[in-house]
Amino acid sequence: MLVRINYYDEKRNEIKCLILEVLNDLIEVTVHFEGYFKDKSNDVKDMILKNESFIDKNEKRIEKYILDIISLEQLNRGEIKWLFSMSRIMRELERVGDQLTNIITISDVVDSKVLKPTIQSFLYYEHDMMKWLMEGIQNDNSERLQNVISHDKFVNNLNKKTFQHLVKLVNQDEHINESELKMVIISRFLERIGDHIVNVAKIYIEIIEDNLY
Repeated sequence: MLVRINYYDEKRNEIKCLILEVLNDLIEVTVHFEGYFKDKSNDVKDMILKNESFIDKNEKRIEKYILDIISLEQLNRGEIKWLFSMSRIMRELERVGDQLTNIITISDVVDSKVLKPTIQSFLYYEHDMMKWLMEGIQNDNSERLQNVISHDKFVNNLNKKTFQHLVKLVNQDEHINESELKMVIISRFLERIGDHIVNVAKIYIEIIEDNLY
């Protein structure tokens, strides 16, 4: 029995550490984003894409750990729920990485001077949301996770303003360039990042409320 507990606890700890590592990678990516839109250097772009590859690798590692535990251990309901909750969290975080990569891809073909102010406005809020999310998971702190959820209203409002600006230009028969059109798409990507972060916070709040941490 002692061997079983040690093995499960060890793998469980590794899974949580990997989740926190992925979150840290995503926080670093948001920091690199600001540098990228200052000079659009290939070095910064490569660093962002490299972090995304790390996230994908960690997702596969977590999936392997979960499958190993399930195949080797007889788990109770709480243990199974914790494992699947962490799997859901990892999927949400991987999608955050995907959205950031999408933004990089689109921004390569449009004027970064137009994109930079709006992207910085979104990331100003989302960077804090990711830090609170990391603290909430690391310390099993529901208050920090609730801060993540409540802060998402600012992200949603930015997305709404971006769309309303485009509608206003259309209604006024103003010329709309490619950058302004792309900004609406990028704004949606950034809004979805906020949604994924909030989803992770909600999942982990359930873990805390069910005393599964």
